[in-house]
Amino acid sequence: MSARAFIVAAILAAAALNAPRPALAQQEKKPAPKVSSIVHLASEVAQGLGQVPAGVLVVASTVASDVPAPKGDELAVKLAAQIAGKLGGKAHPQPAALGVARGLSGRAASLVYLQIEIAKGELRVTADLYPVVSNGWERLRNPVPGPRAHAFAHAPLDAELRGYLTPILLEQAKLHKAKHEEGDVLAVGCGDVDGDGGLELVLVTRARVAVGKIRGGKVVVERAAPWSSIASRAPVPMREPLASVLVSPPAHRGEILVGTTDRGGVALDASLVTRRQLTGLPVPGSDGDACAVPSPENGAFDMNVIACTEPEPEAKKPPAKTEPTIVFTAPATRYDAVAALDLVGKDGAVSQVLAAREPSGKLRLRRTDPGAPKPIELAIEGIGAQLALVDMDLDGVPEIVTTTSAESGDDGVIVSAFTKNGVSARLRFPSKEGVRAVAVCPPEERGVPAVVAVVGSEVWLVR
Repeated sequence: MSARAFIVAAILAAAALNAPRPALAQQEKKPAPKVSSIVHLASEVAQGLGQVPAGVLVVASTVASDVPAPKGDELAVKLAAQIAGKLGGKAHPQPAALGVARGLSGRAASLVYLQIEIAKGELRVTADLYPVVSNGWERLRNPVPGPRAHAFAHAPLDAELRGYLTPILLEQAKLHKAKHEEGDVLAVGCGDVDGDGGLELVLVTRARVAVGKIRGGKVVVERAAPWSSIASRAPVPMREPLASVLVSPPAHRGEILVGTTDRGGVALDASLVTRRQLTGLPVPGSDGDACAVPSPENGAFDMNVIACTEPEPEAKKPPAKTEPTIVFTAPATRYDAVAALDLVGKDGAVSQVLAAREPSGKLRLRRTDPGAPKPIELAIEGIGAQLALVDMDLDGVPEIVTTTSAESGDDGVIVSAFTKNGVSARLRFPSKEGVRAVAVCPPEERGVPAVVAVVGSEVWLVR
């Protein structure tokens, strides 16, 4: 190419780069498919180990568990089979110690050994990739070679995993009470935000956000921050404030997603320092990427639940005004409480369960099962203002946590099963004081979830 032709080509290329481009159409958000804990663990372990030679042998240890696991060996073999499938290898049909696994590896390309533990409501897997020493001289030089790769993954217990453990009898759940001094609580959350292995409570009022733990029959606040240091006031707040909080959700571990209609939604770190603004109030039970948008003129939330984080604008371009990305459509057009649940069945299939309470007190439910021709929808009248969704006994059937309506007199917490045949109450805890907030605690003690409620000046824990 001549020098002149080269210069002309460079000018044309630069012009093409600087020329205005048509705006890209907004892409509909495609959330990652929800999977069971076993599938999640297998994917995480395979990714953590990296490139593994084809023909790897996967052997699991026996399951070490802090709760009785009568089918622990079956669980170990299933997990080994899932991981072997991801790695393109095969699994040994029974658990074995590492020394035995080395002998079993024989002519395999390599060995992946899994150490499996169930503790504090989690399944934890440690995986090590070992070379297989087939050469006699190499066996003499290094008979027990160390691992070449290491991976660790953990996931909460779900209905599929619970099927290998002793069943939970929901009717044997007990109520524990503790005092709090936070005044009028708008929302409560529960989770391990600081990564110490224990659950914290997050209490939200109009004045502040407080994080604490239950000790000696009372909520001991460990840190708190006033709303004035967290977020500015909303331009148009609601007359009666609404609030929600998510503690260390799956998509945002170590964060507290919290919001009120007085202030909007924010993401906080474990020290209660604001990290970013949210597009609305976080939806309880979601993975942390779903926010409800307040509608002050209606005193409720809009129907569509949107992504909590707005997409980043293209570099060197002014941000375009686009419609918010819809994550899901709530079962009600207008609602003052909403909850979501990714329900794992005993077979590992994941269903979406949604609940929304209309300001009139009507609760609308929707369950969408994979492969079903249409969702199951149900409406219930006379429901109180507090709402949560949970599989409390991890049997693959969702429970709805509600409160009684103001017209019924005394308040109370009600736990009901939501089946294809309707809703039936399983637990009732009446109260003479109003229930201010309810939430779900992830599995911890004995590997079971819990329900937490703020009732007057008390915090109730149902487990």
